[in-house]
Amino acid sequence: MPSFSTSGSRMSDWIRRHLPGLVRRLGLRGKLLLALMPSIVCILLFTGWASYRVSDEFIDIALSRTVRQNTMAVAHEMEQYLDGCRTDLLFFAGGRTDAASLRDAFARLIKAGGKPYLELCYLPASGGEPVVLIRQDGTVRTVAPDTLDRVRPNPFAELDRLTTLKPGHVAASDVLEVSYPMPTKDSANRYTTANVVRFYTACPGNGAEPPGLLFLSVEATTLRNILSWYNSRKSPLWAYPRSDELRFSYFLNHDGWMLFQSEDYDKQGRELTTYLAREGFDGSLGKPGNAAAFRPNEKYALYWGAVAAMDKGENGLDRVTERRAQQSGVDFHYFSYAPVLFRTDPAGPPAVYGGVVFVDRSQLPIIAGYKNMDVMLFVTIGGIVVISILIFLFGRILTKPIRELAARMNTLNSLEEMEEIHLPYSGYDITVLQESINNIIRRVKQQVVEIQAKDEAILNVNKRERASLDRDRELLVENELSRIPEIVGVGPATANLKVNILKAAQVDVDVLIAGETGTGKQLVAEAIHAHSNRAGSPFISINCGALDENLLLDALFGHVKGAFSEAKEDRNGAFVEADGGILFLDEIQSASPKVQQSLLRALASRKVKPLGSDREVAVDVRILAATNVDIPSLIEDKTFREDLYYRLKVISINTPALRENRENISLLSVYYLKQAEALAGREHLDLSKGALAKLVSHDWPGNVRELVNCITRAAVMAETDVIQPEEIRLESDFQTWPVQPQPAESLNGNTAHAPAPDAPPAPAAQPAAPEADSGLNPRQKEAWDVIRRQGTITRKEYQDLVGGNLPTRTAIYDLQDFVKRGLLTKTGKGPSTRYELTSE
Repeated sequence: MPSFSTSGSRMSDWIRRHLPGLVRRLGLRGKLLLALMPSIVCILLFTGWASYRVSDEFIDIALSRTVRQNTMAVAHEMEQYLDGCRTDLLFFAGGRTDAASLRDAFARLIKAGGKPYLELCYLPASGGEPVVLIRQDGTVRTVAPDTLDRVRPNPFAELDRLTTLKPGHVAASDVLEVSYPMPTKDSANRYTTANVVRFYTACPGNGAEPPGLLFLSVEATTLRNILSWYNSRKSPLWAYPRSDELRFSYFLNHDGWMLFQSEDYDKQGRELTTYLAREGFDGSLGKPGNAAAFRPNEKYALYWGAVAAMDKGENGLDRVTERRAQQSGVDFHYFSYAPVLFRTDPAGPPAVYGGVVFVDRSQLPIIAGYKNMDVMLFVTIGGIVVISILIFLFGRILTKPIRELAARMNTLNSLEEMEEIHLPYSGYDITVLQESINNIIRRVKQQVVEIQAKDEAILNVNKRERASLDRDRELLVENELSRIPEIVGVGPATANLKVNILKAAQVDVDVLIAGETGTGKQLVAEAIHAHSNRAGSPFISINCGALDENLLLDALFGHVKGAFSEAKEDRNGAFVEADGGILFLDEIQSASPKVQQSLLRALASRKVKPLGSDREVAVDVRILAATNVDIPSLIEDKTFREDLYYRLKVISINTPALRENRENISLLSVYYLKQAEALAGREHLDLSKGALAKLVSHDWPGNVRELVNCITRAAVMAETDVIQPEEIRLESDFQTWPVQPQPAESLNGNTAHAPAPDAPPAPAAQPAAPEADSGLNPRQKEAWDVIRRQGTITRKEYQDLVGGNLPTRTAIYDLQDFVKRGLLTKTGKGPSTRYELTSE
């Protein structure tokens, strides 16, 4: 003892002499840690322990309540089902008991969707013919009296129950095994065996009919399915997602026999089992009438205590320590039980028929232990608050030099004002920090200008370098080998679009394609046609926004010769032309109410009546419709028929906006740049890094169509083989072009996306380009060079080329102006109208 005392004294003396010097030599961080860490650790440990104990206690309370609620709900459901069987039996007993009446009532009950009873039997006490009815494949079959001796057990053995039954009383049996002859055309000796629960009542007779015994049975698997229902995701108590723990219910009788357990609810036809219920028990397996029944030995006090409690009509819950925690993954499980009552006498109290036991090995307490880290987060926040207070108290002395150094640094507002800092403080931390800052100031003043100049030069050079697009070209090659090469793009949105296209192509129903302007609705429609069973049949496209009401009706349904003054010959409408194939109705929202009515009638009957004809023509046409507006909002405004909307929207496909799939911008740029090369007569064009960055950063309100126009302009205007950022002219870079006044009722422009047309070789002889003073507007001047190279153009292609959501009527006005000037010639009528270069 003296030696230990002497050593402790020497240690204390050493600490008193050297600790102050050690503390003074520590830096600011060391001093703060030395002062605060012990208190922080104590706070964290205590708070974590307290939060864990509280959460564990309340989780146990919540779980026990949930388990008890589930058990009592299952028991109540069983009681309701048994009571319904009792009521149905009394209903049968209140009517006639002859074979025809019972068969009719039994058949009507089955047809009405009542409980799936297996048998209904009436056995007269003396005299009269027994009636034995069996449900077979949804129908009622009468068992002939001469075959009753083949029924097991023999129904007449049940007549002994008449001595114990009073009129109006119903008794329920334990689980029985019954066997009935069920002959079929293929097997005359076929038998059906089932485990059932029978319900018995006495019929007093009415003079015309003898007294006897009436019983009704339901298969035990039906009762088992109630347990399975409440233990499945379809349970009425399934209010939150649960983890995959082992939980099950089982049903037992008065004698403590486990009769059956819950199973997978989606496999309701399984035979009765008790393999989960009897795990961990020793006892007897199998009893007459139920081979799966199990009765544990008397040594299991917990189990037999629950049986005794349920016999008294009591329910309860026990928390049982898990004997094989490593296998089950939990330390304990909940053992909950509740009695199932059955009312034999309608005027008397219910008696205990059996009981329901629910075993739940919940992993929530274990998960909560891990989630205790979340509590520690709050503990840490509390610790930070305490630390902040302590730092505030100690910081008045310890951080004063740092605050003055920071204040001096804040006065340096520019590089020219940077001067070295010298403060009248000593100490290792402040001296090192001050010298480091002075070194930074000296280096920054020397190098910042050089760095800025180099960065700017590197950035400019980097922007003008050729962008690496090899990966995009590889993706394009892979896309050509895909099932839908028409849809170019990668990512989940494009993949989902392709999946939807293939699904829509596999079924022969109408489709509504919705999406913003320029998102490729026409391409989607063509892809559905190409991959459908109508691929070899016509694909007719009608733009509902390009024609007025009468022209659209004529284009859709056609006319007969003499229907109106200009009808010189018969004309087949689009429905007839598309017979056997697909009719694509673009801009369906632009159709007038009259057109909508006609379309609805044609879609409903798949028959059309040409104008001027009294004969309806049957057509086999699949309808694909496209819209760039929210049709439900038009329905609310009473401008679009709701019934037509639901006729068209059997399948709905949404085309994603380009701004939501920026990963596809570089891929689409490479794809359309290749097309633009042929259009502009160029080869081996590439994008610079700056140009590609400009394309990726743009929001593309016009989606893919705007991107196509932008790439085409850049290909035409590029001075070298590498397109530079300044050669990427976005719609926002243009001045607003004057457009022709539009009537109030003008329709919206076309919204369907079409790929850039392949440019044919330029004609040998072309009209000279118009001079600047020729009177063409800026749109016409920009489009004229492309029209000359193509040699032909349609109204829709002109809208795509000009871009900017050009209205249909403005596009027609521009093209007619070309015709008036003698530059173009109009050919064709209706949707087939084209404008071709005027030959010299």
